[in-house]
Amino acid sequence: MYNADIYLRISKEDGESYSIQNQHALLVDFAQSMTDICIHKIRVDDGFSGIDFNRPAFTEMINDIAAGIVNCVIVKDFSRFGRNYIEAGRYIQILFPNAGVRFIAVNDGYDSAREQGIADNILVSFKNMVNDAYSADISTKVRSHLEIKRKNGDFVGAFATYGYMKDPANHNRLVVDSFAAGVVRDIFLWKLDGMSAAGIADKLNESGILSPLEYKRSLGLRYSTTFKLNATAKWQARAVSRILENAVYIGVLEQGKRTTPNYKIRKRLSIAKEQWIRVENAHEPIIDRNLFDTVQELLRQDTRAAAHGHPVLPLSGIIVCAGCGAAMVHKTNKRGGKRYGYYVCSAHRANKAHCSTHNINAGICETAVLAVLKIHAATWLHMDRLKEFLHAERLPRKAVVAFVKKVTVFENGRIAIRVKYNMH
Repeated sequence: MYNADIYLRISKEDGESYSIQNQHALLVDFAQSMTDICIHKIRVDDGFSGIDFNRPAFTEMINDIAAGIVNCVIVKDFSRFGRNYIEAGRYIQILFPNAGVRFIAVNDGYDSAREQGIADNILVSFKNMVNDAYSADISTKVRSHLEIKRKNGDFVGAFATYGYMKDPANHNRLVVDSFAAGVVRDIFLWKLDGMSAAGIADKLNESGILSPLEYKRSLGLRYSTTFKLNATAKWQARAVSRILENAVYIGVLEQGKRTTPNYKIRKRLSIAKEQWIRVENAHEPIIDRNLFDTVQELLRQDTRAAAHGHPVLPLSGIIVCAGCGAAMVHKTNKRGGKRYGYYVCSAHRANKAHCSTHNINAGICETAVLAVLKIHAATWLHMDRLKEFLHAERLPRKAVVAFVKKVTVFENGRIAIRVKYNMH
């Protein structure tokens, strides 16, 4: 007697004729008609590709074979077992015979318990090659179809980006999720206020706001990720940074960022940014483009939180040495019982033979920068051209944001301040 597992598999690309119900009825009827076969279990992999043999039910069956519990495998045909020519052949012609396992493909008329001739071996190899070629053809067509959809501005992801949901009437279109979009806006404004990604994550967790993973689950979506570490996923700095860097929030769809080498290899590879498929105005934006650009400027600055949990220093990441271009670092000193701060060239501090100190009192420098900002803001707010622009766009005056892009410190104590403006 053979202790048999009936194995059923169907992928998303397979037609109705391969349905689990059809396979089940055919194979159970076949096994019951065989006097030397006893059904051990019926294994089902529903929605799994035949190219990859790392399937849950298949793995359980192989484990039972290794444990000596199962010594017969019954499938509808070779394609249900797998569509990878190399792997399918290795199991059918090497591993199963070595383990004393009988293999039956009902519709292909193959039973390894019968004496195999040259024609039978050629048939197995040929059909496995045909199944493999079918998968290659399907893979090419799917890739081409997805590329066309991406270029047309259709969203092809399995799950909508946090802040959006799929349009019920058209799953290839993103619509704003009002609650999550409010959280995204808060994240951008907090960053504009000078908060770090870690600080924003902490604030969201303290406020009881669900992380993107848990929010998707709360909506009943079957979403999982390798980034989850705890029983309940919390907001992390990296998740906040991904939101701040994602152009989807200004209505831009950037897709095709990752791919696989071919249809047999599931390892994901990153694609160079210039090769991404980018479509402007693909959906309603959540974040104003100028606000987004301002935040990108902040992200590009080399800012680090001060020691002992103090806030980021006002000029952190934007003050540089005029002599060598190195960043200026903030140091403190004590004189006359009072402590004061100053900026000094980091390159000179690391190597006295390089450049010179270019040091400047922190308080004086920051006061000068603030005075320049006030002057610029007052000047711009009273310019007729700006007033006309704001009136035409129906924007309030607070829509003008001026920020310091760069402060350059010269050896003689002079500073040069570069100011940039954005409209919000």
